[in-house]
Amino acid sequence: MRNLLSRVESKKIDKAASMLKVLAHPKRLAIVDLLGKEEKMTVTEIYKYLDLPQAIASQHLITLKDKGVLSSFKVGTKIYYSLSIPKLIDVIDCLEECCTDI
Repeated sequence: MRNLLSRVESKKIDKAASMLKVLAHPKRLAIVDLLGKEEKMTVTEIYKYLDLPQAIASQHLITLKDKGVLSSFKVGTKIYYSLSIPKLIDVIDCLEECCTDI
C-alpha cells in the first residue's frame, strides 16, 4: 500500500493541512456545520444563530474565507457566505461520530 505522500501531490496535501488547521477552532467548526446545513447565510444570520458577538463572527468568517473554506457574495448591503467545498460537512460528521465516545 502506498502512503499518502506518494499518492497525492504535495500541493494538495499542503492545502488540506491548511484547511484542517483553520477548522481547528470550535467556533469555526460551528460555522462550517451551520453552513453545511444551510445553502447560504448572512453574517447577521450566522452570529445570531450561533449567539456570537458580531465582530467575533466576522473575524472567523474572514479567516475561513481567506483559507478557501468559505466563499461569499454581496447582494445590496448584505454579504452571504457559503461553503466553498460542500464535502467539508463530511469532516464535521466524521468528527461528531469519532468524538461520541470521548
